[in-house]
Amino acid sequence: MGREFSFWEREVWLNKQDLLIIGGGIVGASTAMLYKEKHPDHDVLIIDKGLVPEGASTRNAGFCCVGTMSEHLADMKIAGVETVLKRIERKWKGLNLLKETMGEDLIGYEHSGGYEIFTDDKLFETCSEKVEWMNSELKNRLGVDSVYSVQEYQGYPAIFNHVEGSVNSGMLMRELHKRISKMGVRVWWNSEVESVASKKVSLKGGVDIHAENVVIATNGFTKRLIDLPIKPARGFVFITKPIDGFGWKGTFNHNAGYVYFRNVDNRLLLGGARDLAKEEETTDQFGTNQKIRDYLISFANDVIRLPKGWEIDMEWSGIMGVTENKEPIIEETEKGLFVAAGLSGMGIAIGMQVASELCAKIVR
Repeated sequence: MGREFSFWEREVWLNKQDLLIIGGGIVGASTAMLYKEKHPDHDVLIIDKGLVPEGASTRNAGFCCVGTMSEHLADMKIAGVETVLKRIERKWKGLNLLKETMGEDLIGYEHSGGYEIFTDDKLFETCSEKVEWMNSELKNRLGVDSVYSVQEYQGYPAIFNHVEGSVNSGMLMRELHKRISKMGVRVWWNSEVESVASKKVSLKGGVDIHAENVVIATNGFTKRLIDLPIKPARGFVFITKPIDGFGWKGTFNHNAGYVYFRNVDNRLLLGGARDLAKEEETTDQFGTNQKIRDYLISFANDVIRLPKGWEIDMEWSGIMGVTENKEPIIEETEKGLFVAAGLSGMGIAIGMQVASELCAKIVR
């Protein structure tokens, strides 16, 4: 039996919301902010099952990326050329929206550019041959000359991306929540949703909240609430203790974006390699796959060539939500029930843009 609520609780705390958002990550919080800007007098409530946004928004590598050449070419085989080019355009718009809205300093943005390094000569040759064509396509779509250029880095053949950078994911999410709090958005942390209907959200413990509109912004955990073609995908990341003379500067990708790393205050932050165990990593449970962990440690030793004696300081996993063609799902599934999920590892780049597209669908 659920708890009894007082008149005051029902009148003020459990009153019907204009907008109820499930998920306090970058999409959910951005949706609240953008909606509140349009409807400052509306009641907006976010409900999240964690103490902090725990899916991927604060558990990623903080890459502000439009993607690598090998990733684009691999994606084109699945989704087609035009879909991938439009995806790059969405990332570009999303990153600009994020930086302009939040301010670069407040989210720890660093415009470092990004290198894709190659240990496969044949793949490097294939990607290099497409650089001129890709630059021509992106100049028309992004208005940027020469996004990619063929270079060398740390002795490896590389393709440099001139428009990429990184953020401090913790700073980003804290600033975003600080802003929506000032706007009057309430957030209920540590509150797990049991079921969702178009006008009602039921929490575990027997609490029902009614709302004019409900948004599911739970990304990798979406299948717990609604049956949509979004699969969870676990990603493993570790960060080392400070390394004297750590020479790699900027953001880096390898193997179609499956391996990614960056220098964070002379520490190596390294993650990915999910392609080694895709079936096992299709899970919404946090944890470590030892095969992937061992591979990344070997990668740090053999490819990045860290000095002997380096140590892991912290390690963690995050849960992404992926779709078949990596395109997010942004739709009204039934009257008053909206979904914005399936960002396929691109949350930093497209999260706020996805929220903007969602808000355009929520008509009040």
